[in-house]
Amino acid sequence: MSSNNARLPDDVDIHTRRIKRIKSYLGPLHEHPMEDSQGNSLEGTSEQDNSLHPIATTLVHPLDSSNPHPSFQPDRKSYSQSTTLPVNKHALLTRIWDVVMGDIYDPSDPQDLSPRKKNMITFIVALSGISGPIGSMIYMPGLLTVMEELNTSSAAVNGTVAAYVVFTGIAPLFWASMSDTYGRKPMYVLSLIISIVAAILCAVSQNISMLIVFRAVQACGSSSGQTLGAGVIADTIDVSHRGKAYGLFYIGPLVGPVIGPTIGGFLCEYLGWRSTFYFLAILGAVLLVLVTFQLPETFRKHEKHEYTVDDEGKRIETKGPTNIFQQMAVAFTPMVIMLQDPTIIVITIYNTVIFASLYFLNPTITVTFKQRYGLNSWQVGLCYLAYGVGLMSGSVLSGRYSDFVLKRLTQKKGPEKIYPELRMRAVFPAFILIPAGYLIYGWSTQFIIGLYVPIIGLFVYSLGQMSAFTPTSVYLVDSKPGRSASAIAINNCFRSVIAAIAAIFSTECVEILGPGVLFSILAGVNVLNIATVVAVMLRGKEWRLNFERKTGMGGQRRSSHNPTSLLLDREASDEVDPYAEELYLVHSRISEP
Repeated sequence: MSSNNARLPDDVDIHTRRIKRIKSYLGPLHEHPMEDSQGNSLEGTSEQDNSLHPIATTLVHPLDSSNPHPSFQPDRKSYSQSTTLPVNKHALLTRIWDVVMGDIYDPSDPQDLSPRKKNMITFIVALSGISGPIGSMIYMPGLLTVMEELNTSSAAVNGTVAAYVVFTGIAPLFWASMSDTYGRKPMYVLSLIISIVAAILCAVSQNISMLIVFRAVQACGSSSGQTLGAGVIADTIDVSHRGKAYGLFYIGPLVGPVIGPTIGGFLCEYLGWRSTFYFLAILGAVLLVLVTFQLPETFRKHEKHEYTVDDEGKRIETKGPTNIFQQMAVAFTPMVIMLQDPTIIVITIYNTVIFASLYFLNPTITVTFKQRYGLNSWQVGLCYLAYGVGLMSGSVLSGRYSDFVLKRLTQKKGPEKIYPELRMRAVFPAFILIPAGYLIYGWSTQFIIGLYVPIIGLFVYSLGQMSAFTPTSVYLVDSKPGRSASAIAINNCFRSVIAAIAAIFSTECVEILGPGVLFSILAGVNVLNIATVVAVMLRGKEWRLNFERKTGMGGQRRSSHNPTSLLLDREASDEVDPYAEELYLVHSRISEP
């Protein structure tokens, strides 16, 4: 008898009728047609009849021990094969994605994680945050070797430094925007993959053009650690305990300039400059494994359903911007508006001058110590230690001094008379340390005075750099509660672009003018730059309040459901909550044990 004419047992008919009755309650939620061993449908041919909810199958499965009609017992192997439900590939991929990457719509609260899990998360994001700074500095000791092997000019080699710097300032804007849409973990994984591939491509580059392009791509991947890591800590750690977590997290960017050139110096000396990029690829692979298997998705997002009413009174669901470019446009709008704020502009100018001056110094340290003092690559790498230790010490000391200044002013004037611009007084040590560091370094290398003298100059300068950056960064947070991320992003983006331009011409300037003249000029420029800070101290409050009245951007608060989303609260525009943002905790509590 052909399979098409075979009559199904009565028990199967009973089974089918029961399924239909259950389906009448469940509704056609999924399409799972059930067939016999010959491929014949056990139900009607209509789409409605062929829809079978999996719960129904579970309730009255004929092989179930609770089946009241055991007379029909087909071969288990053939039955299991014939009743295998078709796999919904889209649903399967979605499920795999949720298991590996996490679900941003998960109702659980990441702040309820155990202390042990939070410590593991903090360790992973701190380790991820070190990738960018190490990538920036690790092959500095090998710049001359790169120039010789690729047969190119010093300006072209400095272009690789410039490409990394400029994209380190720009790329985090996109990572931040996308992480607030798709979650932290997917952006971590994507950025690490980009970083690993780009590092390998840098290592196999055959000419300077390839190296410049792939360094730019590498910067896009490596720079995500700071932005995403700060968001992860904000997601998982309560505000009252966030200072210590941020202190641990920001060890990464501070340690990177210390160990990067040291590791790079030894690698360049004994394995060649290409080995530095293989090292970065291996580091990225280790981080990728840790992030994939140990870092949970910490971002939480609530599905929003907004409705409008049509002419017939029916409710129609409307959706916000779903295109990634539309979402980024919405995210970048506050930054565009802030370009009208004089305080943002002036502080950005101040930091940009300092950062651009730094990139006349940073790429030329290798050339100066190799040519004037006859050092090799690993010895040059050790010279960078003074600069790195100065950054770490300066961060701790400037944070403490910034808090001390504000505390003293609060006791003297009273808390009601304290406003953000008063914190700018903590910048005063930078007025002396930055010019002094440049003069010591410049003229000691000009006349090739003992090696320890320019190293002292590097240390003094790095102390001054952090004395400038820490209070001004905290000021941007204090003065823009709820919009500090936008303010910091503007500052970092502009200073990175200008610093990249400076890096390209740095070696030529040293060769033409000499280190003594060049760094004396930079010292003078930084003395003139003091006027920007004084202007903010004297007029900043007036400028800021006028901007807030004009734009209504004076009062933002964080959503309790989404710690990283920035919400505008116009009704509270006169209230100031200067300590609500993470960056304040980063800079002014970094020295806490």
